[in-house]
Amino acid sequence: MTNRSRPRHRRDTPAQRQLDHALTALAAASPGRRRYIADAAQEYLDQVDGRRLPLGFNTPFPPALAATNRADAYRMRRGATVATMLGLAVRPHDEHFPATARAVITAVSAPVDRLVEAARTTGAPAAVALAHILGGAR
Repeated sequence: MTNRSRPRHRRDTPAQRQLDHALTALAAASPGRRRYIADAAQEYLDQVDGRRLPLGFNTPFPPALAATNRADAYRMRRGATVATMLGLAVRPHDEHFPATARAVITAVSAPVDRLVEAARTTGAPAAVALAHILGGAR
């Protein structure tokens, strides 16, 4: 089967390949390593999204300097750590990397979110917690 005859169900873009690679690498990581990667991604995104000031600055970068802000956050707010731990080859100012970091945080938080939702739905959070402990943490 050639590439032309293979059906495409989604767009194969550099951003999608980056995201697929990151989530695959994340799935292979230990739970502690996943949590560390998610914490580093959150620190990176805090500056990119304007919730945290750049190191050494009293004001955030203006929107016109978004690429500079991403590059600064990559170097100074553990963005490089996220990329390295996931095996991503990205440039510091990569415009797709923030979306990948958000997806990583969502993937790490998903099991916890499912537990919280189950606790709310059943109205018995203690029973859900006990079932989770007895079933083994994933």
